[in-house]
Amino acid sequence: MSLKSALFELKEALVDREIGQSEEAFIHELENKNNLSSGTLVFYYNNLMIVSMMNKENGSQNDQGSKKVNRKWTKNEIELLFHYIKDRQDEGALNITEILEEVSHLLNRGYQSVNYKYYTLLKSQDKKQESSQKTYQFTTIKQTDIPVIAVENMKEGAPVFSAAQSKTPQDSDLLDILSGLITNVQQLPDLNLNEMLRGLYQLTNMALQNQEAVQQVETMKSTINHEKAVLQEKLRQEKKRNDELQMEVSKLAKEITAFNMLGDAAKIQNLKSYNQRLNYIIDGFGIVLQVGS
Repeated sequence: MSLKSALFELKEALVDREIGQSEEAFIHELENKNNLSSGTLVFYYNNLMIVSMMNKENGSQNDQGSKKVNRKWTKNEIELLFHYIKDRQDEGALNITEILEEVSHLLNRGYQSVNYKYYTLLKSQDKKQESSQKTYQFTTIKQTDIPVIAVENMKEGAPVFSAAQSKTPQDSDLLDILSGLITNVQQLPDLNLNEMLRGLYQLTNMALQNQEAVQQVETMKSTINHEKAVLQEKLRQEKKRNDELQMEVSKLAKEITAFNMLGDAAKIQNLKSYNQRLNYIIDGFGIVLQVGS
């Protein structure tokens, strides 16, 4: 058993109006039957109910002789599309073609329409991510541009450091070392001291730039990870809150469905009471929210 089996059974029950018990009990029974965690089907139940009502409305319009046109994608359909793909992939389904085919049956849409919509939205998301990412360029220097290569042109008879000169006393400070280095380099033929020092200076600058870029990259990674953790926690809280509100919305949708099934005379008789009841919805904390006028 899987999410696929549960949703197709849920859709069939909604179409045939065979939910004889309360929505909560029906959903809970269906989740247990298909080994799904509690609350998994609440999102799908509400969105499939809305899609079913829209399909019924579109069908009534077509029956009345209006010109049939391709209906626009709604927010509920797009959310169900990506939510279902993620859940099916988490179950281990790897064939995206089969998953999109399943979505087309759930939404009563053609496969080509579902396939085009999915990849269009996916491409749009990728472009947004690419434009928001910052790139850092590391500076390198070619081996042929290093001035120290000039020492290869030294003559075999050029003076070299004597043993006494190569020994650096332990108590020599940095100024003494640099002074001795400059003195020795000036005695070497075919070696430009200024060019060599300029090359060393450029190398150190490049090294500092690369180090700064690495630090910026690490800082950015740390910031992204922190923001990701905060976002995940917010999403978890929002999902919990959304599940609670979805259950309340399902009750409201049931009231609308029941009202639509009444005859004209019964609708007029109960219009005032239904209008008062549908103008308000009570959230999980007992607060009355006005949703209509």
